[in-house]
Amino acid sequence: MSVALENTRLWEKENLYRKALEREFEIGRQIQAGFLPENLPHPRGWEIAASIKSARQVAGDFYDAFQIPTGRIGLVIADVCDKGLGAALFMTLFRSLLRAAANMDLLVLSDPLEGDPTSARLKNAILLTNNYIYKTHWNTGMFATIFFGILDANNGMLSYINAGHVPPIVVNKNGLKQTLERTGPAVGGILDAPYTIQQVELEQDDVLFAYTDGVTDTINPTGDYFGQIGLISLLGGSEKLSALLTKIQNSLKDFAASEKQQDDITLLAV
Repeated sequence: MSVALENTRLWEKENLYRKALEREFEIGRQIQAGFLPENLPHPRGWEIAASIKSARQVAGDFYDAFQIPTGRIGLVIADVCDKGLGAALFMTLFRSLLRAAANMDLLVLSDPLEGDPTSARLKNAILLTNNYIYKTHWNTGMFATIFFGILDANNGMLSYINAGHVPPIVVNKNGLKQTLERTGPAVGGILDAPYTIQQVELEQDDVLFAYTDGVTDTINPTGDYFGQIGLISLLGGSEKLSALLTKIQNSLKDFAASEKQQDDITLLAV
């Protein structure tokens, strides 16, 4: 009887601890969700959509789309290394630093040889974020792969830095048009990391599609990966981007079947 009572007491204690922990993670999830943009910019003639599906209660992925003082639009998708609460905490830090640095009018790290102020703003934001993470949190070994672009909605010109991220793609009704390859290392790993800026012109009916590796690394019960070919096969239609992202998420769910989601799945389309 004594052993049974003690086991009951321990079980109740463990159950209370588990519920308290679940509550803490739920609070963390709600706070983290507040860091994602509630409303995405919708400049005339353009559509922007995004979605995120976490593998756990909190995510290490994030996306962002926001107005910049020059009237242009900042576009971000990122994947923080590792999983769980630590990655989620660093997600909020990376996101806040990028937003703050991108909206600074004093470009303290801008290269005087960069004649374009958009390029200077872009490089300044990535470098400030990179160096702060490295100098302040180098002992954690945390870093993030980030695609950060600045879109001029008047002419479709997109200036971007791909900091170690899965290359976004540009597609149209004919299929894959261009791949936006990496232009530098992941953010936070190397002090004064070298980043170059590239540009691409988005023409009418082009779709810029960015994603995290949780998409292509989705695995099914037979061990096959969803891959980029499976992804591209879903693109190029005429549906609204929000419907397209829903279609992709549903296709990933159907492909995985009974397999548990192993990584966050984040999508950004313009």
